Amino acid sequence: MTASAPNPPAASASQGHQMMPSPWVLPEDGIVDPIAVEIAAAGARRVALTATERLLAAARILAAGHHQTELARRLGVSYDTARTLAALVRRFGLLPVPDLWTLAYPPADAEAPAA
Repeated sequence: MTASAPNPPAASASQGHQMMPSPWVLPEDGIVDPIAVEIAAAGARRVALTATERLLAAARILAAGHHQTELARRLGVSYDTARTLAALVRRFGLLPVPDLWTLAYPPADAEAPAA
């Protein structure tokens, strides 16, 4: 018998005029988790992402030739949010998708100062 996956966090609920932050959106910490980006882009399961990671996952989905509807499904966001993400991907020039590992761990020779 296999264990089932835990239930996803409850949807954000409003309290008065303020919305509680979604448990799927992590605060920016200056770190990009390439594995979380790949899992989200593949649509394997929903994962909590920072705004930067979500944008990079959106770029991967669009680069694979998928439409905004698939982007919304894989990232678990509304179609309006998917449209906004697609526009940001284009605006920031994230196509073709940057290699996250190279960005995170540049080659040693790339860090050497020019003589």
